Amino acid sequence: MSNKPERPKLTVVPGGRSDDKSGKQGKQGKQGKPRGLVDVDASFVGEQVIHAEARPAPKALGPARGPALPDAVPKDMPEEPGRRLAPGAPLSPGTVPLELALHLRSGEALVWWDAKASHDLRPILIALGGCLLVLLAVTLISPSFWSQPWSDLWPPVAALLSPVALMLLREHLGQRSLMVTDTSIVEVSRTGQVSRLVFSAVRRVQRDLLTGGVLLQGKDTKIRVPPALSENARAAIASQRRSVLRGDANPPDDPLGWMPGARNNN
Repeated sequence: MSNKPERPKLTVVPGGRSDDKSGKQGKQGKQGKPRGLVDVDASFVGEQVIHAEARPAPKALGPARGPALPDAVPKDMPEEPGRRLAPGAPLSPGTVPLELALHLRSGEALVWWDAKASHDLRPILIALGGCLLVLLAVTLISPSFWSQPWSDLWPPVAALLSPVALMLLREHLGQRSLMVTDTSIVEVSRTGQVSRLVFSAVRRVQRDLLTGGVLLQGKDTKIRVPPALSENARAAIASQRRSVLRGDANPPDDPLGWMPGARNNN
């Protein structure tokens, strides 16, 4: 015969303790304890009951009643368009494309990126409208201007429209991508040529005649920042150069005051 104690016989009824609506108590056992129906949560150790507890019937699940509470979980994405990749840096268009991320070095932190991939025709159209107004005024003042030979007509018209052509050329040449990391600025041209310049290696900052933006020159490297990306690129560099001590032994030649961290610059 087995010497194991006999398992206690418990009756488990879903729904919890039955309430006697008439107010009468249930039948009493030999020890004077109630023998009503109970919902038993029991754990057995060595075939013995060590805990049994009567608990009320579970409530039905459903939406909470009453006024809805405001969501305490902050939103993952900001309401403003774009994505901020580093504290203090300007907004980037979003996640950096793979073709640009491949040019990042191992362990290098990306602070900001953007690309000029289209032509901004608004200033070009404004300049073209001004040229047309000049031609209209010339026509009203001297109608015979258009009756002269083409060999004499095209030089003044070409000179008048040359600023428009220059602006259109700059818009085309300014198409490129820029990335600012925690230590350097990276340029990727339309042809896929990559140029990298460490902040501390910048030797001269001047106006870029090719794109109309800013030209950063190092010992053997040039970075062209088009006007459309100039402000954000400077802000991104400034977010990483705030701790740079002023009065560097070899500050860059920056007559424009564009490079953050240089002498007399913010």
